[in-house]
Amino acid sequence: MSRKLTVLNTITLSKNAIRYNYRYFKKLHKEAEICPVLKSNAYGHGLVEIAKILDPLNPPYFVVDSFYEAFELQKAGMKTPSLIIGYTHPKNYKYMKFKNVAVTMMDKDTIIELGKLRRKIKVHLKVDTGMHRQGVNFKDVEEALRLIKTYKNLKLEGICTHLADADNGSKNNFTRKQVEKFKKVLKIAENLNLNPKWKHIAATAGAGKIFSKDFNMIRLGLGIYGESSLDANDKDFKKCHFEKLKPVMTFRSTLIDIKDLKKDDCVSYGCTFVAPKEMKIGLIPAGYYEGIDRRLSNRGYLYYKNKPCKILGRVCMNLTMIDLSNVKNPKKMHLIEIIGNNRLQKNCVKWMADTCKTIPYVIWTQISPTIRRIVK
Repeated sequence: MSRKLTVLNTITLSKNAIRYNYRYFKKLHKEAEICPVLKSNAYGHGLVEIAKILDPLNPPYFVVDSFYEAFELQKAGMKTPSLIIGYTHPKNYKYMKFKNVAVTMMDKDTIIELGKLRRKIKVHLKVDTGMHRQGVNFKDVEEALRLIKTYKNLKLEGICTHLADADNGSKNNFTRKQVEKFKKVLKIAENLNLNPKWKHIAATAGAGKIFSKDFNMIRLGLGIYGESSLDANDKDFKKCHFEKLKPVMTFRSTLIDIKDLKKDDCVSYGCTFVAPKEMKIGLIPAGYYEGIDRRLSNRGYLYYKNKPCKILGRVCMNLTMIDLSNVKNPKKMHLIEIIGNNRLQKNCVKWMADTCKTIPYVIWTQISPTIRRIVK
């Protein structure tokens, strides 16, 4: 799409906010390097747009889910290497290029397939320390490490795990058990004369709880975009002052029509909203395809000139209706803020997620990748 065309929906990304968040965690963790997680279209913010902001800061890796994402970053000219943490069908490895890429291995089959290629490949071994999702079982760690050693083309650059319960308030017992188990994994590697450069266990929530020289890399996802899954009343949230993080995204639409309703007029599918009195409503060209969660129907708020406007009726695929009764002299083509960066407003991502009984990740990642991203 031509940049000259005027679009109705835009996402603005704050360059200063994302760099501030990156440096905030760098200062908080002097013992570790920060690797921004850019998987899933940079949590809906825009893969290439976010990468271009962070690439000059020279992080060790951009963490991505797939070879596709790594390839997109390479096409865009990023110098930062990609660490692929998602699963790849083993048969596909023979078609891949491994320049500026490290691969996370989750199982014996992946180790064997990569080893057979006889190409120099940087790898990270993921260990399941209790989440029971991806990773080599703890009891099989020594076998996996010995297998890696048999393939001279595989350079074990990192060992990692993932925390299952790091964002569960102040209940850190399960996290402590995972930490201790992971330390045993590192000891097993040491006993085999393997000393990978990177040992990483924490994402954003873990970065608020774990401060140890045993781990020297953090996979920073939610935090890089200015949010935390820790509750604001959590002692770890307060200890790390996560409230200082700066939201990166502002998502805006355009008021394309204004209608006057009479008492008992209904709005949208299913007639789930019926006007209790004469009122004025507005129409914006964004719906659940663009990223306004349908669960916000009759519950959520968008903002017109800092005034909250309740969503009326069901959110449609590409349209949403809002109450303009409290807005003085509304005008067509004025901007409507869908997602804002003020945590005190009802269109911040955390408030939206709580209203939908979900998490900020879901609100962000369902935003359409076709919406124009603007970096300022």
